Amino acid sequence: MQVKLHLVKGNPQGKQVEVPPGTLTIGRAEDSDLIVASTRVSRHHCEIINEQTRVLARDKGSANGTLVNGAKVQNKVLAAGDLVQVGPLTFQIEIDGKRQRPGQPAAAPIRIAKPLGQSKGAPAKPVFKFPPGKAPKADILASLEKMSQPKKPTTGKGKDDGVLKISEQDLLDADNA
Repeated sequence: MQVKLHLVKGNPQGKQVEVPPGTLTIGRAEDSDLIVASTRVSRHHCEIINEQTRVLARDKGSANGTLVNGAKVQNKVLAAGDLVQVGPLTFQIEIDGKRQRPGQPAAAPIRIAKPLGQSKGAPAKPVFKFPPGKAPKADILASLEKMSQPKKPTTGKGKDDGVLKISEQDLLDADNA
């Protein structure tokens, strides 16, 4: 089963994280697969579990809880289109290419404003551009891109392979957006 998390609230909005078969851990701790550097997220906050026949959200005893569609949960089977809130971040679940709940109309496409200084008819300029493999370790976009690639075994605890790091400033910027 192919599962993705789409960031719909937080920075960088619209980015996605692939959930490999097995368990994706989310928290502040360095050993989490998805690290969120916010005081509103517990060290071991929750897990997204991608099983062969279903996807689950499991809270790990977090102080602020894990919410699915606005309700606090301990263990919850997820469906396409469900919204999972972890601290200041909200992810929409995609399962096998579907991001809407059964019986829900398709969402309107998201419009992206043209970058400042772009003239009419001119091709869009990329906002972020790093040489391949040279993105800073703390760069969220580069971390999300790493997460979307198949997970490689790590050689030790706290390794940066496949880790999303979101700073408190990014979260503050997202709350003000």
